[in-house]
Amino acid sequence: MPSSLHPFSSSHHQYHVHSRPVGQEIGKVASGRSHCRCCSNNHHQPCHAGISKGPLHQDAGMPLQGLNVCRRRCLVTTRSQASRPASTQPDQPRSAADQPFLRVVLPTALGLMLCNMDRICLSVAIIPMSAEFGWAGGLQGVIQSSFLWGYMATQLLGGALADRFGGKRVLAGGIAWFSAASLLLPAALSPAVVASGLALPAMLMARCFVGLGEGVALPSMNNLVATYVPKEAKARALGMCFTGFHTGNLLGLILSPLILSAFGWRALFCVFGFFGLPLLAMWLSVVPDTEPSHRSTPALDPTSSSSSSSSSSPSSSPSNPASSTAGASPADMEGISQGSGQSIEGREGGASTSEAFATADVSIISLMSKPATWAIVIVNVVNHFGYFIYLNWMPTYFVKALGFDLRASSFMAFLPWLVMAVGSSLSGVLADALVARGIHVTQVRKAVQTVAFLVPAVALMVLSQPGLSPKQAVVLMTIALGTTSLGQAGFVANMSDIAPRQAGKMFGLSNTFGSLSGIVGVTAVGFIVEATNSFSPVFQLTAGLYVMGTLVWWLLATGERVFD
Repeated sequence: MPSSLHPFSSSHHQYHVHSRPVGQEIGKVASGRSHCRCCSNNHHQPCHAGISKGPLHQDAGMPLQGLNVCRRRCLVTTRSQASRPASTQPDQPRSAADQPFLRVVLPTALGLMLCNMDRICLSVAIIPMSAEFGWAGGLQGVIQSSFLWGYMATQLLGGALADRFGGKRVLAGGIAWFSAASLLLPAALSPAVVASGLALPAMLMARCFVGLGEGVALPSMNNLVATYVPKEAKARALGMCFTGFHTGNLLGLILSPLILSAFGWRALFCVFGFFGLPLLAMWLSVVPDTEPSHRSTPALDPTSSSSSSSSSSPSSSPSNPASSTAGASPADMEGISQGSGQSIEGREGGASTSEAFATADVSIISLMSKPATWAIVIVNVVNHFGYFIYLNWMPTYFVKALGFDLRASSFMAFLPWLVMAVGSSLSGVLADALVARGIHVTQVRKAVQTVAFLVPAVALMVLSQPGLSPKQAVVLMTIALGTTSLGQAGFVANMSDIAPRQAGKMFGLSNTFGSLSGIVGVTAVGFIVEATNSFSPVFQLTAGLYVMGTLVWWLLATGERVFD
């Protein structure tokens, strides 16, 4: 074939033709295996997600009008392309989707940070608010749990919407909603409302509305990570996202007492609500638009992209399939393995590709039919039980049990959340490193989650003993809360392992149960402390749940893919 007519010449661009099995004459179309002319490989399955009719240049003088033209970039590097000097490789601008850690993971971490700032501020404000309105300990637990009423209600909905419309759109709506709800919360306790005797219902409704907006955040995060980040970097990406998540607790605990002491508790909600405006503007301008139907081209980690684009090595030839597909995204590789044979119209033709690339719909009933799902759900229930107790009651514990004042209580609570933020990021690095060393994903997930539960269980049992000094209590609380952050590389990352195409829905399902657990835990603590005047029973109960969750995890969890 003349070099000017080589399939990878400039007139061919990035498309290839499926017209014949190996050895068949040019121009004849055969069923069965699809042969890619542009790389001379005999693909065992139709290339990627589908093919369409379309014109192409002439090959050796023969018109190819009407032949099937693949509208997606060929994943197989040809010998001629591999031998081409690097200087002749066409330079293509890096899109937003080519930088997932900068354009997706970092903005998501900032969004989650504001979520927790708006969430945790009540744990500080509840102390002066209770003094002003005469709320007893049991009622304080009900008020703090009202956030979780709304939070639980939008977990499944948020996951389904994220999988359908993309995490960017859903989380943008969530940021706008919970920021507006926080801004309006002081109005729920205005003098007119208090005089009418509706202060308590109004407060419960206001916090429920904040929870409604924040409930879509984590399912959207999981959708974005599953869409843009390759499997070998998912734990690290989740760790970075949760570092932002827990950093929100840090900033909330630092800023809340300062704002409260200077301007009062009403200003606290107004300031944090206002922060949503610049965050939303950044989110809409930085995060790339994406829908799950376009997961045919999710972005890669920049390091992966750079390594795969360097194709001057002989190992990049078609004879080495492993290396020739090294630059493919996870969704692309799934398309190869599953071999979708649907015909679609090319994007250049203006037709939608949503049907061909649509995520297989797996119902909630189907998700709940597998033991691996229940492993995640049960561990999430245990995790949330402890997490929301720490989140909502730690400042009160430091004030009532350890004798700190409000400002000192907030700063003492800072240390456990700082360790948790750092641990979230390090857990992802550790898990990814273990997987890279060849340790099976299942063993990594089980081991990391075991440490995340058993170490806090021991710390809480010691913390429940009488006679501890405030310093010892803070250290033990830091160990308990900080170590649970390893679960981000355990049960959280495991959701994408077993159901990568239903990541948002899986997260929403497990977080619905987890939120219900949080409601029960946060409410129960108020009544337990009011009845016993001690946090020891709470710590002992939580430690027992950690041990139970570990046993269930070892029995039911797997790192293998369960759902297509």
